[in-house]
Amino acid sequence: MKKEILFTDGKYSIQRHQGIPEEALHFLDSIAWGNEGAIYEHKNTEDHIKLIKKPVLLAIYEGEKIRATAVFCMTTVTTNSEQFNCNYIRYFASAKEIRGKGVMKKFSIKVMELIREKEKEKTIYFACIERANKSSYKVVESAGYNPLGTVKTLGFSRFFPKKNIKITQITSKEEKEEVLNLLDKTYYNYVLTQFDSLFIKNNYFVIRENGQIIAGCQYHRAHWVINNMKGFTGKIVMNVVPLIPVLNKLFNPKRFEFLAFEGLYFKPGYEQQLYNLFEGLLAKEKLKSSMFWLGNTCPIREKILTKGKLGMIHSFIKDSDVEIMAAYKNIGETKIENLKSKPIFASAFDYI
Repeated sequence: MKKEILFTDGKYSIQRHQGIPEEALHFLDSIAWGNEGAIYEHKNTEDHIKLIKKPVLLAIYEGEKIRATAVFCMTTVTTNSEQFNCNYIRYFASAKEIRGKGVMKKFSIKVMELIREKEKEKTIYFACIERANKSSYKVVESAGYNPLGTVKTLGFSRFFPKKNIKITQITSKEEKEEVLNLLDKTYYNYVLTQFDSLFIKNNYFVIRENGQIIAGCQYHRAHWVINNMKGFTGKIVMNVVPLIPVLNKLFNPKRFEFLAFEGLYFKPGYEQQLYNLFEGLLAKEKLKSSMFWLGNTCPIREKILTKGKLGMIHSFIKDSDVEIMAAYKNIGETKIENLKSKPIFASAFDYI
């Protein structure tokens, strides 16, 4: 795998990899995510990384050992039919050996400079930072990223999800184009809109009425281990819920398996059918819980919230807001302010 040393300062260096080397996968497997809020581990990182579009790893090394990572994913995003190059950061992580030494802040600024210096097209760079993770927020901010908006984490759960025979799978090229046309219209006025993670494993499903799609979404299976949750309520959830039958099927911190939903669509007036779709997909995968992410000002969020009950899991994770931090290249201030005024499109795949 191609590797290039971009910068050296004493015993530290910044190296660029096209793709994700094995040593980086081992490093990411060892990381506990979060900080002052929930602390958790991703247990299917390798499977998800293989599905990322054009990943570029910039890693901070101490000698021969990786001490920090930032995976830049290149794609194209749209807003009102206008296209922008986009570089978004995943797996922004540091090892405990360099925390508190100022290394992450110093070298992160250099990493951001290196990734932006040769760009000639209109480009948006963004990172998703959990609101409670103040240290990561400060590092990204110091590297020239500013708030674009907030993404809300929502949970959906059912203790005994019911199968739904009306649910059908989207598999053909014609059906996928049908879905994309509906989503293009739904998210036309959003910022950061892209559908790269749709149709992975053909896991986009819909409910139809008279041949017309009235509800649809993509799901990804995810597996986390939760090590800590903040506050008194968090302690109860961590220590009491696992001991209660039925409840521990909904949330088991040692093995939290859930569906992540994205590409949400419902025909106006059919919001309840989206709930029916969620529940049917949980039954299909024999799970109880799911999560999805929507921008704070997303018009469809309020419509979803007012048309049904999300379930108990939502009360566990509803305060896990994510701040979208963005930087720009070759985009004027007027355009940037216009982008900031738009609701944010969020892909669930970027959060798992």
